[in-house]
Amino acid sequence: MGFNHWLLTSCFLLAQFAWGQIYEFTTPTRLGTTINTSADESNPVISSNGNTLYFVRTFDPKNTGGIYDQDILYCKKTMAGWGPTFSLKALNNKLNNAVIAETVEELDSTRQRLYLISSYGVERDVEKGITMASRSILDTQWVIQKKLPIPGLNIDGKYVSYTLSKDQQVVIISYEGSDSEGEEDLYYSLKEADGWSEPEHLGAAVNTPGFEISPFLSLANDTLYFSSNGFKGYGDADIYYSVRKGKWTNWSKPVNLGKTINTPFFDAYFSITQNCALWSSNREGKDLDIWTAWAIAPPELVMTVNEIKHASEFQGADGKIDIDVVSGVKPYKFLWSNGMTTADISSLRKGEYKLQITDSIGQKLSQVFTINEPEATEQHIIRFPNIQYEFNKWTFVNDSLINTNDSLRLVAKLLEDYPNLMIELISHTDSRGEESRNLILSKNRAKACYISLVNEFKIDPRRIIPVGKGEAEPTSWYDPELQQMVLLREEYIQTKKNNEDLFEYLHQLNRRTEGKVLRLDFNPNNAPEAPKSYLEFQAMPK
Repeated sequence: MGFNHWLLTSCFLLAQFAWGQIYEFTTPTRLGTTINTSADESNPVISSNGNTLYFVRTFDPKNTGGIYDQDILYCKKTMAGWGPTFSLKALNNKLNNAVIAETVEELDSTRQRLYLISSYGVERDVEKGITMASRSILDTQWVIQKKLPIPGLNIDGKYVSYTLSKDQQVVIISYEGSDSEGEEDLYYSLKEADGWSEPEHLGAAVNTPGFEISPFLSLANDTLYFSSNGFKGYGDADIYYSVRKGKWTNWSKPVNLGKTINTPFFDAYFSITQNCALWSSNREGKDLDIWTAWAIAPPELVMTVNEIKHASEFQGADGKIDIDVVSGVKPYKFLWSNGMTTADISSLRKGEYKLQITDSIGQKLSQVFTINEPEATEQHIIRFPNIQYEFNKWTFVNDSLINTNDSLRLVAKLLEDYPNLMIELISHTDSRGEESRNLILSKNRAKACYISLVNEFKIDPRRIIPVGKGEAEPTSWYDPELQQMVLLREEYIQTKKNNEDLFEYLHQLNRRTEGKVLRLDFNPNNAPEAPKSYLEFQAMPK
């Protein structure tokens, strides 16, 4: 691997990052010379109370096992920073030693517990696991207890690292297993009612043909930070984070922490406590040192509403919502409840429209907007959605492009929303064919809509009067060449005959079904019965 002496070690995260996902950091600073030396320093771990810093030093001839050994060192927090450094002599031996986490005992808050890389047995193989040590908070001496009983932790490779969750219920392990994607991969083990589970692969989203090392978890166990050389980063090994999507094998695409943290060299062993990040790097091309930086809060996701334009008429569709995002981390994603994905939406009918905005670091903002419309007035024409019929018939068109049943369902909803509304349901034809035949055809089409609304959608038949107008009342259309509204009379439509698509479209506009408000005071208790003739189609002339 690129950095030829990363170690048998681990990282541990103590506090959840305040904003869920990383945004930016201040300029990195190397910790002082009481911690960093000409040897290698790595694996910074903060105690549960935040007052002690544990770390590992390697390639120091003063180490217990000599220059090629690694020892645990620690220092205490002072008013001026971190105080003098001391060797944790009781737990250092001639093997590789490292702290994984320091916590309070689960059943006795007066006792502290250290989780350590196993290097305290007779056989060399015991290094491949986690050993626990404990002491009273009044004691200075740590006492080795036992290994953390994770079954099936069969590590074939030389390198291993761990992280333990703050709640002590999850262990993430980096090692080369039989099902690894490449070199070291990330695995997990959960503490269950009957003990720890066997390690399982975290999946291909975070594991690559390269190596994934130095894992650690956020306080909520939903964000995993690790170092890898298997993604396209800035150098030898970069630090990434990935967000868990429910299951422990389902993770988001890893995100690089950026150039402030990562360099063309080796960067790993990242942890963050109360927005203060610690990690190890040989960013100046020399020995491995411990660096620190403060996480900067991202700009809050904020939007302003420029305009809410309500529908200009009853059942109109010219409403509009215009918003701006004034703060957040670009790019932004917009999702409206009507399926639109743009910042602004238009051609809106009366109703509620919910917007959710998500920025690039996962901040979310939701708001519900209401589009209103004027009250209905008598004789008001209502534009119905697309209702189409087979040629020269009154049977509905329902195919992959046109669904008349859905359009009729919207008409039914209008009548349900306004229970005192009575309407004329008016059908029109284009001008092709005999005028008398078109009149009967339009009446039958209006009755077909009436029958569907009454029988299928259970609308009170006394609220609807089907009317056929034939070709007598052509609609209007905006001519973009003339830049004005024109009446779609047959003589005008004939001028567009050379454009077959437009010619048919204009005829289709005339073949419309619409409504007209008759009354706004329908009373089911005294309304007269609907004529039976509304249910009977008229025979077409031969």
